[in-house]
Amino acid sequence: MRLLPALLCLLCLPALADEMVPEPPAAPTNPVQMAPIPLAPMTLSAPIDYGVLTVSRERLEVSTPCDIGLYLQGNLAARLYQGQSVTLNLPPGEVQVRLGQLGGGACQPRFEQLRSQTLHINTGEVLKYRIAMDANGIRLIPAPLNY
Repeated sequence: MRLLPALLCLLCLPALADEMVPEPPAAPTNPVQMAPIPLAPMTLSAPIDYGVLTVSRERLEVSTPCDIGLYLQGNLAARLYQGQSVTLNLPPGEVQVRLGQLGGGACQPRFEQLRSQTLHINTGEVLKYRIAMDANGIRLIPAPLNY
């Protein structure tokens, strides 16, 4: 006999649970409540005083498994692997750029590549170059911005 009241209580629990679920709030219908939040205008706190240089190394442009070092003003600035690119913010003006192979074993250069290129970067300008190889070695060639 005690089983029957217990079964009745179990059958009533779903009905009681439905009564306890709160109703979701209704969507506002007043247009004043739906007004968008105004966004602050995007302004820069300081003027742009640099140029952007992007150098990319595509997989098929340079047929060497060696890493390529990107030297700016004689200092190693980046190490590029196959398929990698680097973007640098540089002060406006002329910058000496040189490329060289990095790594050990067969990648160790027999002689240092001394040929460098001079790039002129203006304030706010974006320059994009890719690494290519010719009879004289590896060098930078201009690339379109959407490259």
